[in-house]
Amino acid sequence: MKHCNKKGKRKAKLIGLAACVAATVTLSGCSLYDIADLFSGLGKGSEALYANENQQMPTEVAEAQTGSMDNNITDEAEQKEITEIAILPGASWLDTDGNVIQAHGGQIQLMPVPDENGVKTEKYVWVGEDKSSGHLGNDVAVYTSDDLYHWEFQGDVFRAVESREQLDEDSYFQELYQDHTSDELDEIYNCINKNTVIERPKLLYNHKNDNYVLWFHSDDSTEKNTYKYDVGMAGVAVSDSPAGPFKFLGRYRLSQCPDEQIDCFPSSKGEARDMNLFQDEDGTAYVTYTSENNKTLYISKLNEDYTYLSTDPEKAVYKEDFIRIFPGAMREAPVLFKGDNGRYYLMSSSTTGWMSNQARVWSADEIFGDWQNDGNPCVGTDADITFDTQSTCVFQTKEGQWIYYGDRWNSTDLADSRYIWLPLNFDGNRVVIKWESDFVLK
Repeated sequence: MKHCNKKGKRKAKLIGLAACVAATVTLSGCSLYDIADLFSGLGKGSEALYANENQQMPTEVAEAQTGSMDNNITDEAEQKEITEIAILPGASWLDTDGNVIQAHGGQIQLMPVPDENGVKTEKYVWVGEDKSSGHLGNDVAVYTSDDLYHWEFQGDVFRAVESREQLDEDSYFQELYQDHTSDELDEIYNCINKNTVIERPKLLYNHKNDNYVLWFHSDDSTEKNTYKYDVGMAGVAVSDSPAGPFKFLGRYRLSQCPDEQIDCFPSSKGEARDMNLFQDEDGTAYVTYTSENNKTLYISKLNEDYTYLSTDPEKAVYKEDFIRIFPGAMREAPVLFKGDNGRYYLMSSSTTGWMSNQARVWSADEIFGDWQNDGNPCVGTDADITFDTQSTCVFQTKEGQWIYYGDRWNSTDLADSRYIWLPLNFDGNRVVIKWESDFVLK
């Protein structure tokens, strides 16, 4: 997604109108899904959403919780309360080295992490785009944490290539691709050079192979179109450690609209743009992504190695290997998760450039079952713009608390885009997200 300035003050009415007209034209022949609210709330945002922008995390919140520090306090429970740390949505978040965390469009989850001796300990792993270089050619960064507050930088674990010569001359790339031919190195450079799109990286640990598999949206222009989102593929890389380095395997088009259904963009089969990964309790993994020129969301099953689809697109069986969710809905930034109730949820945003918009959630009893529209999960002031965020991850803490994590994009300085975490709750089978200026993790 390309987004607006972080305060969302610019409504850009003409742009919105043009995009809406374009959407109406391109959706001809597809289900026109709630087009009226596609641009509802764009550019708005109450001051409460930005109250933390000049603050930094992690910071002890003694004064916020007690009013003052009392050196005479002896009660352990009361002392613990004084030294608690709060999540401050919108604050600048620093890693343990004091540097701003660069993990945009990212994902957070618990997974086994090996130490220097190879002994694995369960930690939180945060993977995301390092936006230091701007919009294109982003490296993929990884951070680890024991408590979700303090994040240790593990490095840029998947690096974009500066030049074709770098693959031959840089020891980092030489070691990774020593068994590759010159033609294969040409293709690697073509796919992940600094002028390509490397977005929304997601990571899974594969128990069978004891390795880590990275997926990301891989895109570029083509000979026919200079638009940077014309290749429309999913990139895959692997490593023996979440700290990398990750070796690029290739990029692929994915599942295609069945012949008996209406394809909203039949001229470009199998596109994969904004994407996410999900691993079920039985170890089966899925990739969810936007396709058909951002008009339709897909969920496709992965193979046992998590490196490709379980079935080639030409042979895939609908509702056994993949499914389309509400064709023509014009959604992106998908997040697939499974609630404590065993129900599957798919959250996404609309397609409005860098500007925030209204989120939606669909849910189903089975991943390839019948999905129902649950509407906007956000409630209260600024719910119509998802509290000026775009969805990228929903995760659960060790203690069982659910957290929504969204990006608040700053189009004029992408590296300074902020991370917004908010508690996610369930009202029956429905997802509910409310704005909180600060909260302590359970």
